Amino acid sequence: MDYKEYRPSKEISHLVECFWMNTLHPDDFQQEYDFIIPDGGADAIFMLNGHYLREDEENSTKYLVDQCSFVTPFQRAVKVYQEPYTTCLAVRFKPEAIQTLTGVTLGELDQPAYPLYEIMPELADLVMTQISKKSSEAEIIGRLTDWLSQKQSAPSTNAIVTRFINQTIQSKGKIGINNFCGEIQVHKSTLEKNFKHYTGYTPKEYSKVIRFNFLLNRILFSPMNLTEITYEMGYFDQSHMIRDFRKITGTNPTDFVEKKFTVPKLAAMAISNKRIYL
Repeated sequence: MDYKEYRPSKEISHLVECFWMNTLHPDDFQQEYDFIIPDGGADAIFMLNGHYLREDEENSTKYLVDQCSFVTPFQRAVKVYQEPYTTCLAVRFKPEAIQTLTGVTLGELDQPAYPLYEIMPELADLVMTQISKKSSEAEIIGRLTDWLSQKQSAPSTNAIVTRFINQTIQSKGKIGINNFCGEIQVHKSTLEKNFKHYTGYTPKEYSKVIRFNFLLNRILFSPMNLTEITYEMGYFDQSHMIRDFRKITGTNPTDFVEKKFTVPKLAAMAISNKRIYL
């Protein structure tokens, strides 16, 4: 698997967390399907080559992604079926950016994914035109940057939401919501309302997703055993950790590792790099 990540230029850094691109190779396919792991973000995804079938068992949906789509924040791993050399380019948006660009908040989007034409038709047309011209990834990112830089209005940022996101990532998802509210002197219901509005998650849902990604990173890349990982990640015991792992992936950590899934490694790597955006 080839994975590249690009930092946005300064003029659009209030809207974009990063651009990323990945290509899958024949030796990446150990199973019939792979998993997309929830990581708390919202992405516009453009297929540069190939397509994939997305199956969301939690919402009983299945559809082919062959052009461009907008993936909203979700809570359980999604199965994907794709072929070698499938290549996609994506824009990872900051939570508050969606309302600025579309007039709709993530809290109002109730599907796990949408055709991008329904959310940002101008952006979809721009990129698909570049793809039809066989433009390079650098040229497409340049056009995306030009388009986004024309959006002069800054997002209506929410200090409470931003602070909770930062502290959740810094704590590896082990944030105490009541302690956080007491620290900044805000009522829990105020945090929940604002956070759901801007991110599509409740604070508890978001912290669980972030914690899982750090857990996945340790399981895939750390030499520690499951018991050591369990206590490092703040679980009471290993059964509690395995239960949370199963809720998101539908399987236990040992089986997950043995099946050698490829795509989840992107999320496991990305969560460790999120600190550079804080």
